[in-house]
Amino acid sequence: MKCTILPTTKMTLKNLNIKTIHFVLVLAMLVVGCTPAKKQTYLQTGTSAAIPDFTNFKTYLEKRNEYQLQPGDIISIEITSLTPSQYDFFSASENDIEFNKDPLLSGYLLDSEGYVVLPHIGKVLVNNLTVRAAQEQITKVVSDYLDSPNVYIRLVSFHFTILGEVLQQGKYNIFEDRINILEAIGLGGGLSEYADLSQVRVLRTENGVSKVGELDLLQGNLPTSPFYYLQPNDVVLVSQLKTKNFRRNQSSNISLILFR
Repeated sequence: MKCTILPTTKMTLKNLNIKTIHFVLVLAMLVVGCTPAKKQTYLQTGTSAAIPDFTNFKTYLEKRNEYQLQPGDIISIEITSLTPSQYDFFSASENDIEFNKDPLLSGYLLDSEGYVVLPHIGKVLVNNLTVRAAQEQITKVVSDYLDSPNVYIRLVSFHFTILGEVLQQGKYNIFEDRINILEAIGLGGGLSEYADLSQVRVLRTENGVSKVGELDLLQGNLPTSPFYYLQPNDVVLVSQLKTKNFRRNQSSNISLILFR
């Protein structure tokens, strides 16, 4: 018996083949556009156990360089002592308490030579000192005027900038003398879905010299990097995944393929 394929049947087979090709193309695009979970997991240790063993934790020695105060910094200085308040020129009045609500306004500015000017005492050199060392230095100075003084210093002009694949790019100010890269990203709203965790750069200027540090947030030894803790005026740049542009246009391409 001789079979004859009708034209309509040929067209049906042709359409079926075209749809199959379209389906395969769409599937391939979806697979290529996917980002493996391994590239989205912070602080990986290299283990692949299905159930993590929380009793077998890793420890790392942090490489933290304490920040040294520089001209232009603003520090908050609080001094208490056993000296009666009527003789203690550092005791806070009601006006001072109201003024101290904004640490930047009530802080002490390091001048161009790194001095701070204390009331009734004068200049005290704190340039290139850590916050802890500056506390000790000022404590020695005010001990000649006050009984058993205690000095508390905070760096209130600590700001950094974060750009790139974060949800809230911008310049941030904190009232602490330390913040690590993960905390900084948290202030920036977290990473976007296109962020490349293995390509994070930190721009830093020290003594007039600019440096660029590279961080890989996927690595478990991240805390050992000298750029893990930020310093004032650092700029953090979070790179984008190479698949970003592909994924951005993926949905429109799929629509064109399906509805051709």
